[in-house]
Amino acid sequence: MTIRYKFSATLAVTAATLALPAGAATFLKLDAFPPGTTPGQVHVALATIVQKHTPIKIQVSTGKPATKSAVDAANQRVDLFLTAASINHFMQKGVAMFAKVKNAKELNANLRALFNFPLGPYHIITYADSGITSLKDIKGKKVFLGPPAGAATKVMAQVVEGATGYKPGTDYQAMRFDWSAAETAFIDRQMDVYIVPTNAPAPQVQQFALNNKLRFLSIPDAAFDSPQVKAALNLPGRTIETIKPGTYKNQVNDKPVKTVGSWVGIGTHKWLDEKTVYEITKAFWDNLKEIHATAEWMKVINPESAMNQVNIPLHVGAYKYYKEKGWKIPASIVPPEAK
Repeated sequence: MTIRYKFSATLAVTAATLALPAGAATFLKLDAFPPGTTPGQVHVALATIVQKHTPIKIQVSTGKPATKSAVDAANQRVDLFLTAASINHFMQKGVAMFAKVKNAKELNANLRALFNFPLGPYHIITYADSGITSLKDIKGKKVFLGPPAGAATKVMAQVVEGATGYKPGTDYQAMRFDWSAAETAFIDRQMDVYIVPTNAPAPQVQQFALNNKLRFLSIPDAAFDSPQVKAALNLPGRTIETIKPGTYKNQVNDKPVKTVGSWVGIGTHKWLDEKTVYEITKAFWDNLKEIHATAEWMKVINPESAMNQVNIPLHVGAYKYYKEKGWKIPASIVPPEAK
């Protein structure tokens, strides 16, 4: 089922490519998340809309953690990618997964933003028949926190430790998969707990719930006072979220599930030419109704919040479009190229 969903999403992008107007086209690479996730849905929608309304071709690939995509974009190995306020913070400070990257700050200075959107709540999922009813029950279990060296993995390791005192590799087994492989592994019951940040209801979680009862694990209120969870929430772009009962078919929770969330966005590098980024930005926002039609949750993407938690400069092409539209642009993210 997961494979069929991804295949259909890929077909949608391919069909848009085939429908391009005749003539020369700009060819770009986009590092995307799996189509069933919040970022994946935005990536597919962006690629489809841009290819429908402009001569720009976009090759979509999945599998990388966002941290690796940020480094690749900064080195011009990819053109569009999922940017995140927390990852930019880690790069700018040279900490966490970038502690051994000597030029992390300089690499981050090469990155530019197009716009931001809410990533959604971290879903901490287990099958209802697993015997796991709280985070305390994961001791000795197989848990997917996120891809190795990914920002999601770091934040969820902090959350789990703050809620339970447990550490990966000591108290539970942290499964090492990329996002796509982790979905399949959870469906095949190769792990006990699967964690993914995504707006609800998320397609891949709906697939899990088609024939299985699911339980979403809540972060206890007391855990939000722990140093670990406070540290996770103290980073740029972090939020506190809830997942309501009845959000998914076969969801057994009868009370709201408390968790954390993040803001992310579409990013690029400073060398991508102004006209190309202007056309991408214009195609996306001028056809926002088409974007909203692809998923109900996407209505949270709007001009009012597009620059929320952006902590790298806008690309000069996106800046040009926003200036033309009269959008309010924080001085802190005006691109150096426009000054």
